[in-house]
Amino acid sequence: MSAVNPEMLMVARKSRSKTQHDVADAIGVTQGRLSKAETGTLPLNDNEVQEVARFLGYPASLFYEADRVREVGSACLYHRKRKTLPAKVLEKIDSRMYIRNVNIRRLFDGLDVDGSRIFHTMDPDEYGGSAVEVARALRAAWRVPQGPIKNLTALIESAGGIVLMDDFGTRKLFGMSCWTAHGHPLFYLNSAIPTADLRWTLAHELGHLTMHHVAPSGDPEEEADAFAGEFLAPVALFRPDLRGVTFDRLPNLKMYWRLAMKAIIKRGQVLGAIEPQIATRLYKQHSARGYNAAEPYPLSPEPPTLVQQAINAHLQDFEYTPAELAAAVRLDTEEFYTGLLGKPMPNHGGNVISLFDRGSATA
Repeated sequence: MSAVNPEMLMVARKSRSKTQHDVADAIGVTQGRLSKAETGTLPLNDNEVQEVARFLGYPASLFYEADRVREVGSACLYHRKRKTLPAKVLEKIDSRMYIRNVNIRRLFDGLDVDGSRIFHTMDPDEYGGSAVEVARALRAAWRVPQGPIKNLTALIESAGGIVLMDDFGTRKLFGMSCWTAHGHPLFYLNSAIPTADLRWTLAHELGHLTMHHVAPSGDPEEEADAFAGEFLAPVALFRPDLRGVTFDRLPNLKMYWRLAMKAIIKRGQVLGAIEPQIATRLYKQHSARGYNAAEPYPLSPEPPTLVQQAINAHLQDFEYTPAELAAAVRLDTEEFYTGLLGKPMPNHGGNVISLFDRGSATA
C-alpha cells in the first residue's frame, strides 16, 4: 500500500471538528505522535490508520490518496461568507470541501462530461479591468438569451461545472468554489440558504473562477459581486425595470429576475437607478417586515443533476453497487448519499439502481 498522506489526516480530522487530542485518544497514541503523523515526520502504521478511519467515519483508503489536498491547480478556495463566521466553522467546511474535491475527482475519472458550452477563464485586464465586461463576454460566449437566467445551476452544469449542495450547519457561509486537481470547476453550496441567495452566490463564485486564475488588481470580492450583478441582471435590461420602483413592486421583480428583494435594492443603488434616500426607505420597509430573517415569495429550487448523472453512469453502465461506488470515491455509504446526493441513505433493500432518478442538465 502507498504511503499515508499526512495532509489528508489533518483535513479529515478538521472536517469532523476533532482536535489532535480527540483523535490521538481514540486510537491510543499520544498527541505528539499524531502531530508528527500530520506533518509527515513519523507516519502512522496501517493499523493506526484503520483506527483513525473508524473514528472519523471515512474509509481508510482516503488517507492514502497521493494528491496534494490544499493546493488545487492555480486557484484555491474562494468563499462567499459573512464576516462574523467563526474561523473554526470555516476551517471545518473548508476541510470538507477538500475531501469533496477528492470525491469528485474519483467520481468523474474516466467519464466524459459533454456539455453544450465550455468553461472560460478570462483576464479582466483584457476587458478594460472591468468585471462587468467579463460578465457580458461570458454571457455572449455561453449564448445566454437576453433577460433573466431561469436556471443558473443548469447553465453552469451545461459548461461542465460541478455543483454540490450540503447543509453547512451555519447560515453565515453561503458557498465556495475551486478548480479540482483535474481541472473541473467545483461549486460547493449551502443547502440551508434560500434559492435567491444561492443564485447570487453561484454567480459570485462563477466570477471568481472565471477571473481570478490571475491575481486580481482590485478587491476580488468586489469584482466577483460586480460580475454576479451583471451576469444575473444586465444593466441594459435591469435598469428600466427600476424606474419609479416602490416596495410593492419588489416581489414581482424578485420572481422575474430571480433575485432577492434586498439584492434588487442593492443592485439598483450600485447602478444609480435607485437614489440613496429611496434605497434607504426600501431597506427600512424590508427590515420592518422582518424580511431580513426570511423573505417571502421563495423561488423554486435549482437542484444540480450532473453529479447524479455521473453516479447513474457508474451504477447502471458500469454495474457498481452504491457501496462499491462509495468506496471508490473514498466515502462511507451513508455520506455518499448525504454528501454527494443530498438525500438520506435508504434503509430498505430492493433495486438499488432505482433509487437514483435520471436527470439532465439543461440551460
